[in-house]
Amino acid sequence: MNRVTCTCGWTRTYSTRAKAEFNARRHVCRTADGVRRATRSYRCARCGLEAVYENAGAVEARSWFSRHSCRKHEEAMLRAALHEARMAAVDRTPKPCFHKQATHQHGTRACYVLDRCRCEPCSKANSQAETERVRLKAYGRYHKYVDAYPVRLHLAELAAYGIGLKQVAKLSGVSTGTLSKLVFGVYDSTGTGGGRQGPGEPVRAPSRRVLRRTAERIYAVEALPANLGAGQVDRERTPLARTHLRALVALGWSMSELGRRLGMRHGANAVTLIEDDDRLIQRGTVDRIEQLYADLSMTLPPQADRFQRTTASRARNFAGGRGWLPPLALDDLDEGEPASTDENDIDEVAIARRMAGEKSVELNTAEKALLVERWKATGRTSNELERVTGINPYRYFVTEETEAS
Repeated sequence: MNRVTCTCGWTRTYSTRAKAEFNARRHVCRTADGVRRATRSYRCARCGLEAVYENAGAVEARSWFSRHSCRKHEEAMLRAALHEARMAAVDRTPKPCFHKQATHQHGTRACYVLDRCRCEPCSKANSQAETERVRLKAYGRYHKYVDAYPVRLHLAELAAYGIGLKQVAKLSGVSTGTLSKLVFGVYDSTGTGGGRQGPGEPVRAPSRRVLRRTAERIYAVEALPANLGAGQVDRERTPLARTHLRALVALGWSMSELGRRLGMRHGANAVTLIEDDDRLIQRGTVDRIEQLYADLSMTLPPQADRFQRTTASRARNFAGGRGWLPPLALDDLDEGEPASTDENDIDEVAIARRMAGEKSVELNTAEKALLVERWKATGRTSNELERVTGINPYRYFVTEETEAS
């Protein structure tokens, strides 16, 4: 005997297994409301709609099915057919990226939009991005774009400082085309043969909005000397760079030699760079000046022969006549302000020059005493000290007996 049971409490016994399975499939459970519920299906002879109702009574299923609209179903079927035809006509072959500065990967929305690739991964990525955009807009959380006007004001401030669009593009990673459309808009090119005559006709006004991440990259570029291009004028550091060059001239370096060390084609071009207070200096030249100052600020010029000694002496006299100070006489190297004139201050460069035989170098009392002390430490005679430096050693050399008294 074969017994079949149902969760509703129905049970039967059949002589064969085939009969048990057949009747079990035909069984319809009776619910508490007395209605026999089952899976019922209907098909419309006019529009071909096939509807399946789960756990429904016969009257309920017929009522629901009678409410369907043949016109709406036919329109839906037509839209589905047109969609299938349109999708069948789309070329799903992966297309390569021909952009020069970027290589878009398949499976991204950028490849779908910019490379017009309609392969399955790119189409899926575009559908997901669009679905996410619609969802965020429905929740009021879609903030992908921001107003472009404040970004244009920031670019105008950078331009006034000397940072152009190409330098902004280099520092921020934003393409020059995006910046051009943001500031100027799109213009139609004029002329023939690849040439251009005039500004052209405006095709599109400047962008009204910009991507949030693009705006953040542009805002990250600040008006600082470090962000200037090598060929752009550095207004802030020009006075300090000129002061450093004058300090090297006061040390004995000729202006033509400084020009050659700066890489100028004609070393004499450094003369106007050093003397003219109104001339502005480019950032690349300022960087080379600062590096040159760091290398030579504690180094005397070569004086191996008479010509070199004459050149160094003329440079120092030229600087002294204009009140230019040597490097150690600058109190604040960042601002180029002169040091205090305290008698106890020690100028090591001045002492070295005086010991080398330059009697024109002025020394204070503390520096002369230190020079005499160092001269005695080398074991050289006092007569030679007076002959070379012009300093009377007996005025500044303090003996042990003098200190004891």
